[in-house]
Amino acid sequence: MSAFHTYYYRHLVAIHDNLRRELRSVRKTLPTVTQPIAIRTVCMHVLQFCDHLEGHHDLEEAVIFPSFKLVTDISHWDHSHKSLFSTLDRCRALAKEGIKTVNSSNKNIVGEDSSQALFEKNLKQPLMEQLENLSDIVLPHLTDEEVLSHPDETIKFWPTERDMRRAFPWMR
Repeated sequence: MSAFHTYYYRHLVAIHDNLRRELRSVRKTLPTVTQPIAIRTVCMHVLQFCDHLEGHHDLEEAVIFPSFKLVTDISHWDHSHKSLFSTLDRCRALAKEGIKTVNSSNKNIVGEDSSQALFEKNLKQPLMEQLENLSDIVLPHLTDEEVLSHPDETIKFWPTERDMRRAFPWMR
């Protein structure tokens, strides 16, 4: 096994760990937010996470998965990819609506800001549920990718460093 096999694996795990951390952070923070600025901030973080996850997925689709498809069956990932995008769309829509709601600064008769009440009543729970759905899709998928990318596995597909570098020429 070459150092390159290990480098590839560690690189992938580091990226996945960042995605896990981001997801864990928004899932932990969202239930606790009550003030408009905190609601806006966590909703912006949800949007940012969705962009990071989609960007990572798009990169994998373009440059990593084609190499794996040549040597092993990864078709079982297709269903999670389809579910991923519809769930990301729902998360984004709810987060954008959350931002719009708190930015509207609705005032009720006694002058209290009701935007947080609207968020609490209509958006918070659905957004938490969609983030849970996203976790159910993403976390096992990341683990599955890591199992397949472990050096003990990649060495079976690409026995030498030269073979591995040919499969992943974009990695240095």
